[in-house]
Amino acid sequence: MADHERDELGRQAMTAIDTHAAEIVALADEIHQHPEIGFQERLASRLLAEALSRHGMDVEYPIGGLETAFRATRRGRGTGPTVAVLAEYDALPGLGHGCAHNLIAASGLAAAVALAPLMDQLDGTFQVIGTPAEEGGGGKVKLIDAGIFANIDAALMIHHDRHITAVADAYPGDTSLALADLKFAYRGRATHAGSNPHEGANALNGVIKLFTGIDALRQHVRSDARIHGIITHGGDAPNVVPDHAAADFFIRAADRDYLETLVEKVRKIAEGAALMTETTVTITRPSPTNYDVRPSYVLGRRYEDNMRAAGLEVTPRPPTPGTFSTDFGNVSYLMPAATGSFAISREPIAHHSTEVVAAARSDFGHQQMLGVSKAMALTALDLFLDPDLLARAKDEHAHWAERYLDTP
Repeated sequence: MADHERDELGRQAMTAIDTHAAEIVALADEIHQHPEIGFQERLASRLLAEALSRHGMDVEYPIGGLETAFRATRRGRGTGPTVAVLAEYDALPGLGHGCAHNLIAASGLAAAVALAPLMDQLDGTFQVIGTPAEEGGGGKVKLIDAGIFANIDAALMIHHDRHITAVADAYPGDTSLALADLKFAYRGRATHAGSNPHEGANALNGVIKLFTGIDALRQHVRSDARIHGIITHGGDAPNVVPDHAAADFFIRAADRDYLETLVEKVRKIAEGAALMTETTVTITRPSPTNYDVRPSYVLGRRYEDNMRAAGLEVTPRPPTPGTFSTDFGNVSYLMPAATGSFAISREPIAHHSTEVVAAARSDFGHQQMLGVSKAMALTALDLFLDPDLLARAKDEHAHWAERYLDTP
């Protein structure tokens, strides 16, 4: 397709987002006003699925065995790549939309109003996939396991980054930490702590030894590792030796292989703590493991070009690794994947904060979301129109580890 034809389709895509801006923003604000935590996003997923259906997408809802997941599809005129935009919409417990997922949800609608009318002129398939429980629960991982991502060639998303607008275009930009969620339940023997403590086995002591053992381990782990946890149950009364105590831990590392090495070390510490205190421990992993993100820098460079084309002011930044964790990492292991980061504040603010909650419903946040959604739609359009772009992204993905990590 000639450049002028691509430019005309891009203009139509951006104009469509402008035309439907009020509807897109209204959906974002409705989700913001009614925050729902992971796997309970019934209102958010329904609103988004209904809106996508109104705009010509064929919607499957629910999918993958998850009540609040969906897939909206629009097929083109012929055979071609499948490009997916991923929508998130879960809120943080007790905080609300402190990660601005209401704006990510709205970007799915924005991409659909931009691209659905153009698919009759394009070869391939465009999808919007609603992915619940990013903040905890691994919704994308469960959808991967259910085969929802099996035939997708590339995945795109947006995500706020406080006061920064950019896409990673070089390693190690936008990489992240792999994460495992471990729960520990210690069982002992209850007895009167004053009269006959010698007859008890203190489950809380097991948890305390777990913490001290992990503190010792921190001296001998790589600098990228993070191990942090809380005691969720420590007993019921000070004059009763606790027969049950529990703790939750997150373990993070820069890659999934070292993550599993740390998990095994922590497991041994937990078992040792039980042995020391004559208790027993049950260890569970309630959520799927989040892999580290392997961004497509090929797509990132095009995405950033499209940000400028959409009128966004891109923030210069060095390529630095992220210390966050996300189930988008699991998607990035399967296919070329890129996330457009966009500012929702003109000043630096903290992640997962009340400031983000406010910015996620601000005029500036709305404006930025619409702009980055245009850039995402243009990048999806390029994937349909430029076979070389997708081929280079797939080649990068196939050789990601050896290219950037010097490992096969």
